[in-house]
Formats: sequence, C-alpha cells, structure tokens
Amino acid sequence: MLTCSALIGGCATATGARALQAAPIAVESVHLSAAGHFVDLRYRVLDAERAQAALGPKIRPRLINEATGAVMAVPTTAKLGSLRQTQGTQKTGRTYFVLFVNRGVREGSRVTVELGELRIEHLRIE
Repeated sequence: MLTCSALIGGCATATGARALQAAPIAVESVHLSAAGHFVDLRYRVLDAERAQAALGPKIRPRLINEATGAVMAVPTTAKLGSLRQTQGTQKTGRTYFVLFVNRGVREGSRVTVELGELRIEHLRIE
C-alpha cells in the first residue's frame, strides 16, 4: 500500500509557500496487470463530493511515465466501454479502479496520474 498522501498540486513531499489542500482521494496502489499490458490504479474516495469533480465520466484520466514523458490513456472497448469505474456518484470510503494501457513502465517506475484538475506525482509502480 502506498504511503504517499495525495495533495492537489503535488505529493506530500511538495514544498513551498502555496497552501496545499488535501485531495479527495488516496491512492492505494499502482501495479501492473494483465501480464504487464495494463497499469492498474486503485484509489479510495475520501470526500465524495469533491471526488466527483475529479473522477466524473467526462474526465479523461492520464498516466504519465516520469522517466520518458509517455502518456497512457484509459482504453475504451465496444462491449465494456471505458476500463474504469464511473457509475453514478463516488461514495466515501469505497475503493475504485482505473486501468491504463501500459506504454513502457515496469515495476519500480515512477508515474504521475492526472484526474481532471487533480495531479498526483511520484507514484511508484509496485
């Protein structure tokens, strides 16, 4: 489980004079899935009202490989639709997933996830 607390504008290690506000979600894990073809992001909703703005169905999540800058998107299939949970409203305390197509990351790689205005940096692939 990741110990990094997600903050709007950066990770818990962020410094500076700007005020940081706690994010509406906490990343629980980022790991490879489906024989390495996908990156599986699991997160827990801490504030359902604020999470809806970052995780609604119109938001296009992106995962960025920090070493190469490669951007990974959520695939959409004809039968399954988008490979992430977007049903209705997010509920506080529940864990949800987002699957990204893997573009060259492996265990130990560092990534940044962008969910609308929410940006969480320096996540390590488990």
